[in-house]
Amino acid sequence: MTSSISHNWEQITNHQTSKTVKLFKTIHRANKAKRSDLGLTVAEGVRLVSDILANEESRKLVRRVVISESLLYDGDNADQYQNQLQHWLHVVDEESRQRKAEYSGDGASSSTVPTCSINVGTEKVVDACSGTVTSQGVVALMSIPLPYTPLDNLAVLVDDDKKVDDEMPPFYLILDGLSDPGNVGTLLRTCAASHVTALILLPGSCDVWNPKAVRSAMGASFTVPVLEIGKGGEKEALNQVLDLLERCGVDNDRVFAATMEDAGDKASLAHYGIDFTSKVGGAAVILGREGEGLRGGVRSAIKESRISTVHVPMAPGIESLNAAVCGSVIMFERMRQLLTMTEKD
Repeated sequence: MTSSISHNWEQITNHQTSKTVKLFKTIHRANKAKRSDLGLTVAEGVRLVSDILANEESRKLVRRVVISESLLYDGDNADQYQNQLQHWLHVVDEESRQRKAEYSGDGASSSTVPTCSINVGTEKVVDACSGTVTSQGVVALMSIPLPYTPLDNLAVLVDDDKKVDDEMPPFYLILDGLSDPGNVGTLLRTCAASHVTALILLPGSCDVWNPKAVRSAMGASFTVPVLEIGKGGEKEALNQVLDLLERCGVDNDRVFAATMEDAGDKASLAHYGIDFTSKVGGAAVILGREGEGLRGGVRSAIKESRISTVHVPMAPGIESLNAAVCGSVIMFERMRQLLTMTEKD
């Protein structure tokens, strides 16, 4: 496939003076608060950027793409993802030009129009925009999606005269201080693959908009609704989440904290023993942080019998599972139950 550069695609030749390069570097170096203030994050890699552009909703969040000259012109050796990337770059370019024309007709300033700019750069330019040791030749500047607003979504259901009971039972994954970007990204991918309603993060959890987490999530960051509870102590934050879930139809006893207690008086339910398809209400699972497990606020709620517990049965001698593995096993058990229920219907 031979690529032609659109006349709108500006070239960047100097990685030291480019304002675009400086912005990418700022986002890579930024802490969570700074990224939140900017409202921007970075996605990179041929397949990731291609998948983001191919999704109609996530494509609207792309603000700028920088692609290397070698990747753009490597038509003879291009694989399917490179071909797809080039196709979707032309699509988003055309959509942006149409959007600018529509807004200008309404008298809006071009600076306020949500569009995507595309730049072609040298290898040094793209490397400078990248957060990895070896760049794949394409990076994208992304707007961070608005936080998940579950109560607004419920209002839409009511306005549309749909019965909540006829919908798929909601399911929320709650992270209690999980800090590894790789684990959080993996869990986001599983959320997307198993129809999880939303991901909720308690204070102290990994920033899902950290570029490392975005890379690990492979596009799921922009398709799975995310709600961060950023303020308050452990108990206060958990109470806020439990209150929110209850208003969304998930009772406290349907909130399951993942533990390793599989025997004795404190034994939790095996993950396959929970009915995730119950029409009584949805469910939620809380995962603790790597190594330390659940924190004090969640443990207190368990001790007070305010929430329930769940575990994944394992062979004797195995102490614990990786947090992402444990969460994925539980989410796909729910997915299995949903598929089984559909087949029976």
